[in-house]
Amino acid sequence: MSCGNKTQKETKVPQPKTESAINDTVPSDTHEEVPSAAIRLLKTLPVRDLPITDSTRFDDFEKIGIPDNGFLKRIQFSPEHTDAKNFRLNYKIPFSENFTSAVVTYQSGEHELFTTLITLSKEDKIIDRLEIAYDEIAESAFGKSSSIEKDKITVTDWNWMSEENPVSENKTYILQQDGTFKTVPSAQNQ
Repeated sequence: MSCGNKTQKETKVPQPKTESAINDTVPSDTHEEVPSAAIRLLKTLPVRDLPITDSTRFDDFEKIGIPDNGFLKRIQFSPEHTDAKNFRLNYKIPFSENFTSAVVTYQSGEHELFTTLITLSKEDKIIDRLEIAYDEIAESAFGKSSSIEKDKITVTDWNWMSEENPVSENKTYILQQDGTFKTVPSAQNQ
């Protein structure tokens, strides 16, 4: 028999509706009212009020926020680490109504954890990003934490390689009205 003549009965398995299929079932005059998956996800993300201290660690990162469902790919969030995995959207920060500020954590390899504050335009395009926390468990020698306030973000890098006391270095940033991060010069960090 030829390939066109099928002798077996085909069974159709119902497939879950995709977002485009759902949108196709909505009358065209109400398309504006159907939120995108990105907007729905951002609406479910917890909001944390300022001031915030973020020191996300391996011990607790899977207990906060929600696992990424493809949202980060849609907004073209590309981590600096090629082996990035286990992405989580932690929380939103109410800095401005002009853009959205969200905190994302991801694992790199088995021993590193990065937490990044991203700002998004109303069109879900990344405006800027700032690494605000870091944890590594291979040597437990380096870390990063941050203090986030309305008018500034202070990021502290920790180095425990010294045999005496840990060494820390602070960098201060200002979140500008356009959603970009500006480094405060070192003399003003004191």
